[in-house]
Amino acid sequence: MSGGVVSSADNRWVKLARALRSRPGRDKQGAFLVEGARAASEALSSGHALACLVNASEHGRDSLVALLEQARSSSVEIVPVEALLFAALCETLSPQGAMVIVRDIVTPLGALIGAAPRLIVIADAVQDPGNLGTLLRIADGVGADAFVATSGSVDIYNGKVVRASMGSLFHLEIAKDAASAEVISMLCRKGYSIVAADPRGTNLHYEFRYQAPLAVVFGNEGAGLSPSWRDTAQLVRIPLWGRAESLNVSVAAGVLLYEIIRQWQGSLVVPATSPVV
Repeated sequence: MSGGVVSSADNRWVKLARALRSRPGRDKQGAFLVEGARAASEALSSGHALACLVNASEHGRDSLVALLEQARSSSVEIVPVEALLFAALCETLSPQGAMVIVRDIVTPLGALIGAAPRLIVIADAVQDPGNLGTLLRIADGVGADAFVATSGSVDIYNGKVVRASMGSLFHLEIAKDAASAEVISMLCRKGYSIVAADPRGTNLHYEFRYQAPLAVVFGNEGAGLSPSWRDTAQLVRIPLWGRAESLNVSVAAGVLLYEIIRQWQGSLVVPATSPVV
């Protein structure tokens, strides 16, 4: 633990945390922020944490005691910060007294696809942070191996994305800001089946048979799939029986990805301890 409670905005960790609230700052520093005790614990477990900042006035809270012990056991520096200064660094109103500074965790696109993951989830210019974070969480939930966010997507280290992912950001191999043409070229060279959810698809999502290795693409909330993906992928349609025009992209992802796993479950090892939700 660093000596004493930090009360100066000129402290190096405080200055870094402030810089990481913006995308240019994150890009320049090669790091990002994780707020909240649960997400912070995932960040510490990842092996990529640089420092754990804690609200000095909440230092003795039960939830923080375990977190601080985890930081110590991971040899991560603990920085107690004066309450008002800590609050000024937070994006959330209730940050649970802790934030972790984490170094960049993305994998180069070539290395990610080169490792031949069985199931890759691709976000094609998904711009809403909540949607992108939820896509990460769903991809993790179905046991996907990798996740790619193409150019035009919201920054995967955006605070709302990180919080919406509920720690799943640390459970997947991730590439970001990938050019769609480059992703498509690499997938085709590796022999991937490419499937995308699209209302113009001629195949119903539960009738289509999904072959591994597989990349599943979800498009922009308003514009849908970009032309390059629409021209390349096999399009599947999730039927709508009511009057809704479409499904939210993260809802569609849940429906489609769990159908894929339902079809594959005979060849997947499902842990006996898998929770039933």
